Amino acid sequence: MQGRTIQSVLAPLIYGGQVAEAIQRLKHRGASHLARPLGRLMRPLVPVDLDVALPVPLHPRRLRARGYNQSALLARVACRRLLPLRHDLLDRIRDTPAQKDLGPRQRWANVQGAFGAGRAARGLRLLLVDDVTTTGATAAACAAALLDAGALEVHLLTLARAVP
Repeated sequence: MQGRTIQSVLAPLIYGGQVAEAIQRLKHRGASHLARPLGRLMRPLVPVDLDVALPVPLHPRRLRARGYNQSALLARVACRRLLPLRHDLLDRIRDTPAQKDLGPRQRWANVQGAFGAGRAARGLRLLLVDDVTTTGATAAACAAALLDAGALEVHLLTLARAVP
């Protein structure tokens, strides 16, 4: 293992403008139908030499409130027929406040210990899928849990990334 880091970060788009609006509609305004065209934009970046893909999980309370996990919807479209998709490798074990309302330091503290992974991740090279990455705090917390559980590598694919 090359340390407790994400091996690569892949994103077809920069977060802002219409991209930000589309992600906000998908995530907070019930526009789940946007997952299909947005997920297709991610598809060319899926590294097919990995073992499995998994979405960043929502806490069960947030999943009930939203009705769907936007990262899971994107992952299903992006990875279809390219990588198997698993939902049993990572859990959100602590309900945390939304990251969008926090500053960079607060985001890192907010997600520490928020995720848990089991032995099923052992020996796997994983593609973690999310909608957007800003500070990387959520992805890093997910990767730490997966690597602690024995994953060999964690790569990140997001629809968009923020530019500082």
